[in-house]
Amino acid sequence: MAAVLCFVTLLTFCILAPVALMLGYYYGSPELVVVGSGCSRLLETNSFFVQDIKARMEGGSPENGLMLYGLPVAPPLGVPAAWSEARRAVVPANSHREWVYFLNRGSEIEVAYSIRSETELSHPICMIIARGKESFMQWTERPSANNTTLSWHSVHGNGTIKQAINLSSEYYIALGNLNSQDVTVVLEFRIRTLLYNTSAADYACSPGNSLCTYKLPFLGQNVVVLSSGPKEGLNSDDQYVKLSYGPRWVVYIIGLAMLAVALLILYEIVNVLFGLRPGGGSSITADTRAPLLSSASKEEDNESLGSSYDSVSHDGDGEDDVEESGGGGGEGRHLCLVCCDARRDCFFLPCGHSATCHACGTRVAEEDGSCPFCRRKLKKVRRIFTV
Repeated sequence: MAAVLCFVTLLTFCILAPVALMLGYYYGSPELVVVGSGCSRLLETNSFFVQDIKARMEGGSPENGLMLYGLPVAPPLGVPAAWSEARRAVVPANSHREWVYFLNRGSEIEVAYSIRSETELSHPICMIIARGKESFMQWTERPSANNTTLSWHSVHGNGTIKQAINLSSEYYIALGNLNSQDVTVVLEFRIRTLLYNTSAADYACSPGNSLCTYKLPFLGQNVVVLSSGPKEGLNSDDQYVKLSYGPRWVVYIIGLAMLAVALLILYEIVNVLFGLRPGGGSSITADTRAPLLSSASKEEDNESLGSSYDSVSHDGDGEDDVEESGGGGGEGRHLCLVCCDARRDCFFLPCGHSATCHACGTRVAEEDGSCPFCRRKLKKVRRIFTV
């Protein structure tokens, strides 16, 4: 029974775990990705397990020209683009301001700044460029640390900072103000990047106007590109797209069925190898309780057969006191030493001694497990049949 319960528990876990992962990843927690001016983001997934990709814009304006393209293969990254954004930012005291962009490898960021303050600042303004949200969050915890970001500069007056991009990712441009007063900073972002060529797209939809759903073929390497293209003078603050992936349920159901069959086969193999039975026992235990003897046991019984009959005839040599106290004359030496009532009608293996009736001998073998005479470990109790 324990083996069956273990198998059922394992099978239930194998079924529930993939279902929970599918529901949690595809529907419970949609992916929120950054988009904005100059965004060209490649999204790849396995169409064998995913049947569609849904996209809807969260925040921002449809005027940014964001489009969702579906292509049969990954397009080349080779369309150059350049644009600039002018900003006038007020950085609060002991706080920071940040802007985030998604840039492909081969891009370049150039930031021209002008610090304006009515009074002299006790601490300089720091400007950072961080790759990824994790690196940016580490900097917010320690703004003065210069080893957590891609670029860290202490800025004052007027100047320019440049940074080359070698990896496609999200990049944060931020200003940190450690002073006790607000600081006004005039910025101009000049960005040169590379966009994916989407001229061969077989699907196009604007997530800013409606929910876009791109259905993937069962077999293939289809990809999706989120692209907005450069929009001169359009600031790209707080623009995100929510992506969700629809699972191909047929594949998961067939996979779970195959897994169940594999577990059943494994269970049968373990059952054959270890002799498991539905009752929780084993074939070894059943064999020890079987009335038939193995070849080794038969040889052992034959070896001890002569001594057993000898013991029936001669074991009484040291039992004169039993005979004298039995009150039954010569009959006393043939009575069971345990109950002193029934005759001795069994002998023990492998020693061959006969000292009890079959009922008491069986009880001695189960409880004590040793011969009353020689204290040898008992293996079997055999009945003596008188002809």
